Amino acid sequence: MKKVLSLILAMLMVLSLAACGSKTETETKAPEASTSEPAPEAEEGFSGSYLMGTGSATGNYYAFGNAVCTVVNNVTGANLTVNSTGGSTENARLLGSGENEFALIQSDVYSYAHDGIELFDGSPITNFQAVTACYPEMVQIVVRKDSGIQSVADMAGKDVCVGDVGSGYEVAARQILGAYGMSYDDINETFADQATARNGIQDGTFDAMFMCSGYPNNNVVEMSLSGNIDVISIDQEHLDILTAEYPFYSVFTPDTNEYDLDHELTSVAVKSMLVCSDTFSEGEIYTLVKTIYEHLDDIREINAKANYMSLEDALSGIPSDLHPGAMKYYEEQGITIPDYLK
Repeated sequence: MKKVLSLILAMLMVLSLAACGSKTETETKAPEASTSEPAPEAEEGFSGSYLMGTGSATGNYYAFGNAVCTVVNNVTGANLTVNSTGGSTENARLLGSGENEFALIQSDVYSYAHDGIELFDGSPITNFQAVTACYPEMVQIVVRKDSGIQSVADMAGKDVCVGDVGSGYEVAARQILGAYGMSYDDINETFADQATARNGIQDGTFDAMFMCSGYPNNNVVEMSLSGNIDVISIDQEHLDILTAEYPFYSVFTPDTNEYDLDHELTSVAVKSMLVCSDTFSEGEIYTLVKTIYEHLDDIREINAKANYMSLEDALSGIPSDLHPGAMKYYEEQGITIPDYLK
């Protein structure tokens, strides 16, 4: 009997040890999940509430900026809102102070702000970066037909509105006059905004006015209806001088005749640019740029200025400092980034 009990106990011990050994092996076996690839990092989105500096509530910047904001907000769920401002110069200063996070800015004003020259002499603003070029802004020189002005050289001794003090197109007026060997000493200059200039042309106060705007400009279209104005061209010799001295200029010839002119119109243009505060992450601006270009047709349906936009021209006219998020998207689309933008 004792032998039987001993045999039974021995068999139970063997079974117990086998069970324990099996359990231990199972518990110490590495989980299969540890051998798999790590989960891909989620793409960072674009969200939050931000202000985009544009221009006057009746101008091209405001309307175009609103189109961009509408589409971006619909796609991303962000709250990007246009802010009516005095234009490019004020927009740079609003970015500098942190009051706005985005802005539309002329490429020449962008360059002046980053370099601390012209309108920003001795006070550079460098805390913003380029997102994309948008559309060309043509320097348009409007003259009264009875002024006798057919060329910039003919402005000598004439009453000319050159734009608001410190505005981008006031600087353009000086540069264009300079290309012709002229200065304000050769004309009777007045510093005033676009509305004052338009009224002055219509009532005979001014013989000519300079402005920088997307083509066509509604004020010029309105003035052209009277048949009393002309928009003069810059000849090839002086186009060459301007584009050589100021790389942010390009030659621009409209492909339509919105002002009912009896001649071809050619001038220089700068690019309007969308810029952002440098506080945004790579992922945020990557998503923003991707949204803009994947939904560009939607923006075009709201504002025709977006017809000038394309991936091929996204870097056209940008002087420096492309945001890393924008750079990442463009590189993925096969666009070569020039060294001066990195």
